[in-house]
Amino acid sequence: MSQQFYISGVNYDQSIPVMDREQIDMLLMIDAGDDDSATLVQELFELFKSESSDKFKKLDVVCAANDIQALRKIVHFVAGSAGNIGLARLSGFYREIEKAIDLGKLTDLSQCAAPIQTAFREACEAFAVEFSV
Repeated sequence: MSQQFYISGVNYDQSIPVMDREQIDMLLMIDAGDDDSATLVQELFELFKSESSDKFKKLDVVCAANDIQALRKIVHFVAGSAGNIGLARLSGFYREIEKAIDLGKLTDLSQCAAPIQTAFREACEAFAVEFSV
């Protein structure tokens, strides 16, 4: 496991592809050269980044306060949105954080903010490169 994504009690599965192209294609029904699809990809991605960034504004405070349920709400929201736009690995990682919280395996949030933010940033960078957005 990559140290940058290490959170005690949480599985980070690098075997999950960064992006689920089937999900993306199904969602957008992309046709080669379709300008509307490219615009839709950009709009959905910008909405995802904006809404997720709003949630992450609270992340450092939530983790410092060890507010487990607030963290669960943040990662739940972003995991669902990430899955919807095809960011499979990010969604999987955040679902694993939820699972660890639900099972009582994640009780100390002091080291959680950095891996959560790094995973988000890397997923967004990969998406932006893939779709030139």
